[in-house]
Amino acid sequence: MSDQKAILTLILLMLTSSIFAQQSGNTTQPMVINPTSKAGLLDGSCGNDEWDAATKIDMPGQAAIYFMHDEDYFYFCASGKEEDYTVIDLFIENGATQQLHKFHLSAQMGEAILTDNEWKPASGKWDLKDYAGFWVPFSGLEDDEKRSGPIFETGTHRQLQIARKKFPGNTWNILVGLGAVRHEGEGQLFYPKNGKGDDKSTWAQFSFSK
Repeated sequence: MSDQKAILTLILLMLTSSIFAQQSGNTTQPMVINPTSKAGLLDGSCGNDEWDAATKIDMPGQAAIYFMHDEDYFYFCASGKEEDYTVIDLFIENGATQQLHKFHLSAQMGEAILTDNEWKPASGKWDLKDYAGFWVPFSGLEDDEKRSGPIFETGTHRQLQIARKKFPGNTWNILVGLGAVRHEGEGQLFYPKNGKGDDKSTWAQFSFSK
């Protein structure tokens, strides 16, 4: 009986560990990115037909993130609520150079590389090399006469398209950060949950399906 109890205890521990890993996003098996036959439109909406094929992950605060790909491009979309701006930081490791890249989309868009513990621009402002996206739209000024108080549109979704040739291999190490999403805690959301931008060991593996 003692041997049976020991075996049952071991099985329960293994199951608990597996469930915890899935919830935190730190799974041993890469998450599969679904293929698509339709290019993802950069129109500020994850709800169009072309995103139906995407791999979807639900986030706190009624947010969600979407991943899909075709032969040439990786497509990413992040949705929030009507009152959210839904800012993203998408981190990807270059498997050939081991450099960490960060794509930021808020009211502006840019790419940075972690160098000497500091994120440095990969190129000049709006010099987009092998990627494009839909940033937070500018919708006017609070004071037109003084040209002050910029107003940005809420409720749109953040989208990013990256050429697959930019990063080698069919498996990418990725971290997603979502900001300006109203939820309990009001902090930045991450997938994996405990991921850190400067620590690639806390990121998740994503594999392009064949």
